[in-house]
Amino acid sequence: MSYIMLALGWVLNFFYILVGNYGVAILLFTLFIKLVLMPLTVKQQRSMLKTAKIQPLLMEVQQKYGNDKEKLNQETMKIYQKYQINPMSGCLPLLIQLPILMALYWVVRKPIIYTMGFGGDEVWRIVSAIEEWGFSNPDALKNFLGQLHLEQITALGDNNYKNFGMYEIQVAKLLHQYPEIMQNHWITEMGKNIKAVDFNFLGLDLSATPNLGALLQLCIGKIDGLTPGIIALWSIPVLSGLTSFISVKYSQTQQPPQPVQKDKDGNEKTNPMKTMTMIMPFFSAWITFTLPAAVGLYWIASNLFQMLQQWLLTKMIKVEITDEQIEGEIINAKKNRKKRKK
Repeated sequence: MSYIMLALGWVLNFFYILVGNYGVAILLFTLFIKLVLMPLTVKQQRSMLKTAKIQPLLMEVQQKYGNDKEKLNQETMKIYQKYQINPMSGCLPLLIQLPILMALYWVVRKPIIYTMGFGGDEVWRIVSAIEEWGFSNPDALKNFLGQLHLEQITALGDNNYKNFGMYEIQVAKLLHQYPEIMQNHWITEMGKNIKAVDFNFLGLDLSATPNLGALLQLCIGKIDGLTPGIIALWSIPVLSGLTSFISVKYSQTQQPPQPVQKDKDGNEKTNPMKTMTMIMPFFSAWITFTLPAAVGLYWIASNLFQMLQQWLLTKMIKVEITDEQIEGEIINAKKNRKKRKK
């Protein structure tokens, strides 16, 4: 996982240096990930369109072998093999997205290591540079240590600098607020072109996590400690849930209508896509309340790019299966069933 985080951090830093804006870098990073996963997305979309085409045939098989699950599975797999459909292809892009999301979380939480490019054995240089800077800026250093609830800057080096990892975002903000620290000899003698990270994007601090507790308190009428910054960050989970809902709904409209599935008693079965339409927006909103806003921005952009991708691929991908071909197979299946009854 560390190699994935280093790679993603390098890509994010590349875009950040290119555009000089952390939020725009996240958007470009999202587009880059979508382009890398494009071959899998094309395969997934083609498989979905094929599955929708053969749905009437699958329903005929289900009606025929509904009481024999083993035979039903065998015949279903034969149909998938005949039309070269991998029923699991739709899961692969999602499974790949999850480790990317987890890795991005750590890239955002540890910007000095994964974005700025300091090695784990080099962070002592930052601590030393801040310590020397503090000699001429004692009040600023005291205020910074007060935010971290530390007595002295050398405490960041405790536990073999594990403490440093707990406060990387705060240290990264200090380096951006006071760029002269980056000019300290402890850092410049490394010979690297390192740029401090500015997490601000349209007035939002993308390193901060939206405060769900404050929102719940507001719902019961408590507004103590409520700030414009906290309120502004709520837009990330709201937009995450909204774009997830629109994305799922749009995905449904791009697929051909499927026959209503019924159980053996003739009752209509629950459509899993309808369930997903209800669950995904709430899940997206909740998960982005627990992650830095930068990860939420990635989620929002990913939903928007996904809709654009799906629209383009639906226009471009042509399925070789015709309705007449499927109707012919259904007619033959019904004839064979009648022959066996006789």
